Amino acid sequence: MAAWVWRSVAACLMALCCASAQAADGSSPPAPCTERVADAAPAVPARLPELRYRCLLLRNGQHVLVGQAGQRTAPPVLLVHGLGSNAHRDWASSIPTLARQFHVVVLDLPGFGASDAGLQGYSFASLSDALAQVLEQTAPDRRVHLVGHSLGGAVALYFANTRPDKVDRLVLVDAAGILLKSVFVQHVASVRARSIGIAPVDRFLMGLSDRVNSLRRSVFNDIDDRFDFSRWLAQNPGVRYALLGRHTQIEAGLGLVEHDFTAAIRDTAAPTTVIWGRDDPVAPLRTGYLLAARMPDARLRVMDGVGHTPMEDSPAAFTRLLMEALATPLAPKYAVEVPEASQGDVVCRDTPDQRYSGRFDSLTLENCANARIDGARLKQLTLKSSSATVNDSVVEGTDVALTAENSQLTATHLQLRGRVAIRAEDSRLDLAGASLQASERGVEATGSSRLLFSVSDWHGTDRNGDAHFLWPQAQGQP
Repeated sequence: MAAWVWRSVAACLMALCCASAQAADGSSPPAPCTERVADAAPAVPARLPELRYRCLLLRNGQHVLVGQAGQRTAPPVLLVHGLGSNAHRDWASSIPTLARQFHVVVLDLPGFGASDAGLQGYSFASLSDALAQVLEQTAPDRRVHLVGHSLGGAVALYFANTRPDKVDRLVLVDAAGILLKSVFVQHVASVRARSIGIAPVDRFLMGLSDRVNSLRRSVFNDIDDRFDFSRWLAQNPGVRYALLGRHTQIEAGLGLVEHDFTAAIRDTAAPTTVIWGRDDPVAPLRTGYLLAARMPDARLRVMDGVGHTPMEDSPAAFTRLLMEALATPLAPKYAVEVPEASQGDVVCRDTPDQRYSGRFDSLTLENCANARIDGARLKQLTLKSSSATVNDSVVEGTDVALTAENSQLTATHLQLRGRVAIRAEDSRLDLAGASLQASERGVEATGSSRLLFSVSDWHGTDRNGDAHFLWPQAQGQP
């Protein structure tokens, strides 16, 4: 097998293992569900004393561990955990408070904790079906509040989209895997050198971090262009089982990074609260902004000083936000307010770290690194030998909306409207939650340009529909 294939193999598995490790606490998992009768389950040391445990039998013969707390007549709340050995115990800090007002239902997803391994694999359809059967036995014929964290957030989103009649309110907590696979993987696997306060050592660590990150970027850039290992692995179960074992969290992770949530995010109408740790090293905060912007009825709550597991990093504050999301009137969906007065034509030359917001006739960046554009309304945006981050902005003009030459752009919730939406030359554009509306071509890309679309849409004479892919696309991709 070629060396670049092995690099893709290593990169994909490393990212999935990193995501899994973020949610694990290193403690031993509960005893298997089938080894304990329901009455004895609360006495198992690894289980939670607040919960009444049952071992539920699904239609496929699989056993799933379920815990319940609170009054059965109260409004039901289903909590869905993420990757890691904690399984349902991720919610330990919030269950006592929730149980005072709700009928709390938790489970170990198939293949996690004390539940049997997934007999039908770890697709979102099979995991969602397991949730539906658990609800049939614990809260029959009732709508539920659905809360999901990390992988569980993705499962909860899938469930709310495919079974809208079952979900009252939806809460997504640091949901992983929403971005395009190559974007998500690069974020998870990036190295962040820690400063220890000794200047020579800090400089050495930063240099080492830069070299490692450079190597990893070169590895990840091959994944979509040359060989998509994770997709190939998902399509070849015999090889997958030989490499990873028949029942593994990595298999669930493969399904996570492969799934396209564009339609689900656009169509899920349940009132949604998105809770995110600002310092999440697994699922970047921009994912939370994307969800809040693209979902029909969503609002975002950001927790400062918190990483990927808010319920562990700041349990009291997280539980307060969760109770607000479930038990109080929800705030209206946030909308960016932009002043009517335009700042005219603005040009940045040879000046790094500039910040822009408001209304412009045009904004041109020439050799300006690390610019940031937030909540802006423009008629034209031009980057020349520059780098920029754009959030919650609209570029609407009569000709080319966005021009990028030898530049890098990372944009979240960016709307581009014009005769041509994007003209890129030797540039890299990472677009999440973008909307391209062009009367002619949506994209004109030349040279070594690469455009990464996550949960976006593209409407022009060259393409019309959702966009969740690398562009130009690798040979053989649709």
